[in-house]
Amino acid sequence: MNHIGKWTQDSIGLPLYDYNGGQPLPALDKTGNDAGLPADPCFILGNQRITLFIHPSGLYQFITGERGWARINHGGKNQGWNQTLIHVTRDGITNTETLTGKRAERQVFGVGHAKHEYVCDGGLSVAKVISVQPSTELHQGNPSFLMEITLENRSESAVSIRFREEILACYTMMNEQSGSGLSVCYGEELPDAHSKANRRVEYINLPSVNPERGIAKTEISCRPTKLMILPESPQDSFTHDIAPPSLFIHINAATGVKTSVETLGGILCAEALTILEAEETKTLQFVIGATFEKGDDVIEAQIEDMLAHALSQKEAGAYSHLWKKLLPDFDSDADDILQREMLWNAHTLEAMATYSQYFQESYIPQGSVYAYHLGQNASNRDHLQHAMPLIFTNPALAKSSIRYAMKHSHPDGEIERQNIGFGYCDPGIYMESDPQLYMFMAVGEYLRVTGDYGFLAEKIHFYPVESGKVTTVINLLTRHFIYLRDVVGKGKNGLVKMLNSDWSDSFFHPYSPNIYSLFAESHMNSTMALAVLPRLTRELLAAQMPPAEELAAALTDYYSTLHTAVMKDMEGRTFAPRCYLGEHGETDLKFGVNTLCIEAQPFLLLMDDFPADRKRLLFQEIRTRVLDMEKSGARTREVPLWRPDGDGEDGGIWFSHQGPLIAGIATFDLDEARRLMHRLTFHHYAAEYPDYWVGHWTFADSQNSTLSKREGLYPAWLDDPFQPFCAHAHAWMLYCYFILKEHEGWKT
Repeated sequence: MNHIGKWTQDSIGLPLYDYNGGQPLPALDKTGNDAGLPADPCFILGNQRITLFIHPSGLYQFITGERGWARINHGGKNQGWNQTLIHVTRDGITNTETLTGKRAERQVFGVGHAKHEYVCDGGLSVAKVISVQPSTELHQGNPSFLMEITLENRSESAVSIRFREEILACYTMMNEQSGSGLSVCYGEELPDAHSKANRRVEYINLPSVNPERGIAKTEISCRPTKLMILPESPQDSFTHDIAPPSLFIHINAATGVKTSVETLGGILCAEALTILEAEETKTLQFVIGATFEKGDDVIEAQIEDMLAHALSQKEAGAYSHLWKKLLPDFDSDADDILQREMLWNAHTLEAMATYSQYFQESYIPQGSVYAYHLGQNASNRDHLQHAMPLIFTNPALAKSSIRYAMKHSHPDGEIERQNIGFGYCDPGIYMESDPQLYMFMAVGEYLRVTGDYGFLAEKIHFYPVESGKVTTVINLLTRHFIYLRDVVGKGKNGLVKMLNSDWSDSFFHPYSPNIYSLFAESHMNSTMALAVLPRLTRELLAAQMPPAEELAAALTDYYSTLHTAVMKDMEGRTFAPRCYLGEHGETDLKFGVNTLCIEAQPFLLLMDDFPADRKRLLFQEIRTRVLDMEKSGARTREVPLWRPDGDGEDGGIWFSHQGPLIAGIATFDLDEARRLMHRLTFHHYAAEYPDYWVGHWTFADSQNSTLSKREGLYPAWLDDPFQPFCAHAHAWMLYCYFILKEHEGWKT
């Protein structure tokens, strides 16, 4: 156990993190400066209808992604607001404590639940357990959480208890909290709000109380604050959510407990009064939730469902039994670290999963800065990567994730990079050249593992969905290929071009796409195509469907000419370059020719017909140049291309590279693949960097390498607190686990 915490198990064998960190939790980088980590760490709970971040301080963030990313209890930028109060009266003297912010005696965060244990004056023990049900059906799930409060009087005399839970109703979209148009709550600006003149909309609370049912709620509505034309239908894409949910709090009646609910401005409150005799224990139950459907009957149904499925389970959550049933069984694996972490990864992906009302699909967001700070679902290449492990653990969710990305397609085969607000695809600055390749990767793997060839005949909507235009999946894939072949195209060396970004959104920042995009060729795009197209082609042929066979023939021809070009370019080389930007005047910009860049290399290793002896030689170059000197994975650069400190994309260690690298190594050296996988576990990171909590149970999309002064930390995007949960670390590690098992002879 380090000073932050240790891993244990709950009572039914699911992973549990026993948190022991400070409050706040300080950390310094290797130069002695503040590491810039959020001082109040976070853990995620959730299902396809709710996202909940729980902090050691007792604060939580109640988030929805159904109609755009929004914090329902916004209490400041990237923060929620809630409060737990307890009044203890003994011998006529009342002592009041605010448990929110109080250092807990013990804090554990597990699969589907979080627990805080407090000791109050006078020998009163308070245990607070927050639990979330899993989504057991696609697109479904209860958007509520259960809070159970166990009060234990350990003294020799009776005490009177007044317990109170409060949550702020302040609906704020993530894309509003950082720019103009920040939402307001009850007409009052929050400290980070912009001036009223800059707001586009405000969200208004209409509170009400049903004391007989123990429910306090507020219906939330959207009102423009400047000239705007709102959609005619709440189902039309728009920059803002015009049909936000209602928020409610419920306290369950219990024997010997007097309960009440009320609203105070924008705060919903629930309170319990009871007397605890000496050595007596009582448990209170609160349900807090959101609903997009109007009416108390919907709220009551959600409450009934939460209470009906809750079980009293010592050292586990109220719904741990449901999570145990949902998650994969890794009990047969003798590797305790991988067994634990794969369960944790599978849970985290299910907790991050989100249903989109606009696209009517569920998917795994990138999270982190994109979804949970900026409110962007960016990018679809990420969503397709996250589908990869779900093919093994939850095929229905995997297919929905792929369909989600497909529904961003235009009839010409272009795939929109992102959406924001309610399904609105904003223009952005990026013209990606690779989402079709990630689509081919995900679809090919889905078909290979599941054999669900009927998927190719399913109907799919073009973007925007409200246009009503549909086609079949195989027709859409054909359009994706035509876009890759004819719009992205190939350059003068016969390599796949780069529009203004491939994997690296930042590559063109120092090199204007207005100058170079007509010439740029991407070795990452080219080698990725050579790795994924044969796999997709085999599955299309196995489908025995004429349109699939036609596409397979075109893919085969495309592959043949591209393979010839790449192998010609590889003559005399042991590793692939990064990219050629082409000629501009007398300048011929070629990157990664003499110093290794990682981007293209994993896909060379994944190629079926790249010779094994060349794979071994390439891996030796990777080890020598970008891997052996690092504590975890392979960094992107041997030498930075444009940043002297090698941060982020120009020298960081990215899970989106490590996953394909592990899978590629496994094609010729399974032992080395296992070793690299272990180096990328949370367990290994915690041993190498014991002072940085980010990396002990989740991670952002990357960590800085030994090139950086901020080694081991994620690139410093923000000074604000934010949720670093990124699905990359969880998805790629879980996918690679199954790939290694397949190489060992395991079958689905």
